[in-house]
Amino acid sequence: MGKKKKYTQQQLAIIRRNYAQKAAQKKNSPPIKATDSKKQFPEEFPFWARLKISKNRPTLVIDEALAKNTKKKKMEEGFVHREVIHTKKSDYEEVNPNPDPNDDRPMFLKRPTKTPQRLFNPMNEEWSMPEELRQRYEKNNHKKE
Repeated sequence: MGKKKKYTQQQLAIIRRNYAQKAAQKKNSPPIKATDSKKQFPEEFPFWARLKISKNRPTLVIDEALAKNTKKKKMEEGFVHREVIHTKKSDYEEVNPNPDPNDDRPMFLKRPTKTPQRLFNPMNEEWSMPEELRQRYEKNNHKKE
């Protein structure tokens, strides 16, 4: 094990002062308001979102369905989605044209999976929706009527 670092009295005074300043700033700062705890997703399918699992991966949300919460072992509201990746495999579908305007590499959609809604964030970028995908998945909007 390493040796414990010894501080001089002057260094300890500086450290204490910094902690006191941070505590005072935190105390004087206004509280963070929870204005809208519900995330705002588009009303119509399909739409792009970010999956909070592993690096906020982009995903195409195509429908609503019950999904299993693996921690609580219960069913809860969820989305049916298809993740977007750059890896080509035989059972992945190529997205043409590429929805990300800043990326020139081809993108592929994985098979549909169900995941709880709490694991999604709204997309923070503007991605286009290929017309073929829009036509294929817009039939899932009949549930709102």
